[in-house]
Amino acid sequence: MWGLLFMDEIHFLQIQRPVGQGGFHTGSLLWRAFPQRLAPVITGPQFFNWAYDCGSDQLSALATQIEEVRSVRFDVLFLSHLDSDHVVGLDQLLLTASGVDQLVLPYLGDDDWALHLSAAVSDGRLFGSLVDLAADPAGWFGARGVGRVVYIEAGDDNEDSGEAIDGPDRVDPDSHMPEGDDEDLTRVGDDRLPPETKWSRPPRAIHQGDRSSGRAQVDLLGRGAVAAVRVNGKTLNWVLSPFAFKPPAQKMLLFKQQLEHHFGAGRTAKDYAEAARSAVGRRSLRACYDAVWRTHNLHSMALYAGPATVPSGKLRNTAWHGRFVRRMVQPGWVSTGDFDASVQVRRDALLRYYSTYAPMVGQLGLPHHGSDLSFNSALLHAFPDLSCAIAAVGVNSHGHPGLGVQTAVAAWPSIEFVRVDEFASSVYRIGGPVL
Repeated sequence: MWGLLFMDEIHFLQIQRPVGQGGFHTGSLLWRAFPQRLAPVITGPQFFNWAYDCGSDQLSALATQIEEVRSVRFDVLFLSHLDSDHVVGLDQLLLTASGVDQLVLPYLGDDDWALHLSAAVSDGRLFGSLVDLAADPAGWFGARGVGRVVYIEAGDDNEDSGEAIDGPDRVDPDSHMPEGDDEDLTRVGDDRLPPETKWSRPPRAIHQGDRSSGRAQVDLLGRGAVAAVRVNGKTLNWVLSPFAFKPPAQKMLLFKQQLEHHFGAGRTAKDYAEAARSAVGRRSLRACYDAVWRTHNLHSMALYAGPATVPSGKLRNTAWHGRFVRRMVQPGWVSTGDFDASVQVRRDALLRYYSTYAPMVGQLGLPHHGSDLSFNSALLHAFPDLSCAIAAVGVNSHGHPGLGVQTAVAAWPSIEFVRVDEFASSVYRIGGPVL
């Protein structure tokens, strides 16, 4: 009996924040139901917080939204990739928040860091924080309050490599929560154990970290790893499940050859970062990039946030966007960053990976701000109870969101096309009980 009462007191709230041409998604688990109001803020008393990306080309809107989460402590912060419109607000967020326990991003080796630096140079979006970050990730993140950096191993387009996997690790939530006095379990400020993120497999340590010198611990997790949320030693029916993709191995080999031609063999990410500080080095990085690549959507990490298993009983979730209020939508949310779903092997891998969660997905963040070039209608077919297809978009010169994407969504009467731009009224929120 007490377990059921306690479970009913835990609610979720997920928000696509109105930052314009970029991305900033936040989520919270709360001890009690949040107030039924439309303000785009994390309401309390929350006990577990996560975020996905923090960037935009509309910097004023982004700054406003970062200020909304001032002093919030994030248990996990996910970065889909390092394009400036997804991470340019990262420094401000880390310095504004009261801390970040874990930061999760696709695995980046020395050549991967060089690729991000050279892509930023080619796109005219290289910023100093990215250079400093590439030079010393453990030090850069640790100095900004991050306790642990977690790299997720990524797949590529070579499905015959033997590395392909069908889905995330299984997480079995506990059927009963701790027994005890209901008032004690749900009272704010009591002495209960803090929530924790428990990964479904042990990480491999890359760097042990050093609190005295402000350096974050760095770990590597294999594909399939899932973060389950635990409270008082019990696993909730709520997971954070990332899926990362990287550029094709053959192109990375060609890029590495270019790097060796321009910089010599055996260079590290720090070497490439130092090269990026000079005009000569930047010209060499751009030459390496332009010799191999034609697109900047090179790495990206998707994220599912929602139930681990199909909840029993009737769902009681509510979504708000502008003037509409929608009841009974599924709670699960898939964010895709700049994932290129136009490439069939990548699209099939993504949808196969998340097929376990598909019946619980009600929200889909459209790839690359709703770009026609990164979309395929199979994304809409894959989730049977999808309610909202969300384009995180602002003023841009790329034609985002694409007319083809909007037409494809409009063909589905049960799916609402949701534009979240730089105007505060466009915020999209969904919340309800974690059953």
